Amino acid sequence: MTIHKTKSSRYTALCIALIMICGSTTLQAGILKSTIGRSETDTITEIPSQLPAKKYSFMERADLSMDPAGFKIRGTKGWSWTADQYMAEIPVLSKYKMNFLMGCYISMFSMPLHQDSLWKLTTVKNEWWLPIPEPKKRAFEQVFKTSKEYGISYCFGIHPQLSSPRPADLSSVKDFEDLWQHYAWAQNNGVRWFSLPLDDVTKVKIDGKEHALFVNKLLNRLREKDKDAQMVFCPTYYHVDPNNLKDKEKKYYEDLSKHLDKSVYVFWTGTSILPKTVSTADAGKFRELADHRIIFWENYPVNDAWQTMHLAPITGRDEKLHTVLDGYMSNPMFQQNEMNRIPLFTQADYTYDPANYDPAKSIAQAIIHQTDSKSQQDVLHQVVELFSRGITNNAGIGINPVLDHFKRISSVPFSRPVADIFVEHVKTVQFKLHKEFPNQYMAAKKTLAITIQKLEDAYRKKYASALN
Repeated sequence: MTIHKTKSSRYTALCIALIMICGSTTLQAGILKSTIGRSETDTITEIPSQLPAKKYSFMERADLSMDPAGFKIRGTKGWSWTADQYMAEIPVLSKYKMNFLMGCYISMFSMPLHQDSLWKLTTVKNEWWLPIPEPKKRAFEQVFKTSKEYGISYCFGIHPQLSSPRPADLSSVKDFEDLWQHYAWAQNNGVRWFSLPLDDVTKVKIDGKEHALFVNKLLNRLREKDKDAQMVFCPTYYHVDPNNLKDKEKKYYEDLSKHLDKSVYVFWTGTSILPKTVSTADAGKFRELADHRIIFWENYPVNDAWQTMHLAPITGRDEKLHTVLDGYMSNPMFQQNEMNRIPLFTQADYTYDPANYDPAKSIAQAIIHQTDSKSQQDVLHQVVELFSRGITNNAGIGINPVLDHFKRISSVPFSRPVADIFVEHVKTVQFKLHKEFPNQYMAAKKTLAITIQKLEDAYRKKYASALN
């Protein structure tokens, strides 16, 4: 344990006492590191305290002609991203040796999520039967074109039921034709990969056979023009534990596996929406259940539009997962697509070469690959430390790691001295981020500003009596 520049010996003693109570923590330059109070159930390993001097990762090995040793399909989707966000990330995916980009169906909603809104079914509107406005079409046609130029397979999809005042009737010829107009447009503009998502629906008929036949009808229509058109289906029950099947899930997959065209890929998020671990054994059992090729939908580092960021490396994924699953697709953060590149790097690393994936080394390389400037690397390192909290078994997508750290710090007696250090450190990181990146990470800066405001409110509430 190393301590520097504390205000007094009594202050130092209080800090040490709190650290001993909370667990292993390092104070460097008067800064409380973000390891305090970490739960044993967190999925992440420690963020390295020092960054490497040299860039050497799966990217450099790939440039030396090392072929991918992992998943055949490697990529991400958007999360209610604008066309400009997709355009910004296509070169990044190519740089990261990824080959797949799926459009988020919320991006195609008639009223997508506003940039300052929280994700609720009432904050969006999905009038899927209406024509897509021409300006939006032109913008996404450029996304399709640019993806192809970079060797990225863009996957287009529309959700015809979620958040809709008129959920599609899958037995209706009219509804099929209303939906088909969008797929025809995308195909006419060079798209060859398509998805049909029927996830997260309620108050509509959920039937595996009906879903399968609808997907087949859509795929057959697409293959009239392109015999190699590909389809990915997101089933209603997309998080399934094959070791503990519910009756409705068993029936659904019996019908789906029997009737769905065998060339269709099926999405799976694991045994839960965001499982702590994903084993090859469970993945193999799900593949047997679905009896189709599987693309793993990784619900990390998605924040579902909450003002938070998740920047830790991906962990808990078996190194042989690619032997039973055909692809891996990350689910990203909403506004913070620039900062999302850091955890995405670790996912690209894992999917390219799972056997040699090391989370601690990968997150360090992810940071230094964002910039050649040492001072910029240092501040990104500090941002990652602040916003690194494991997300385990469905919990924590909306949790802000900074506020969570403060809650843990302030939960023990005599915590105010360390709380002071922590709050000051967060403000210092904010200042450095603005200084080092005046024209980048705007959404991340906004998240950090909102976080500090909430942090100060929590501080005043916790220590109100001492402040009076």
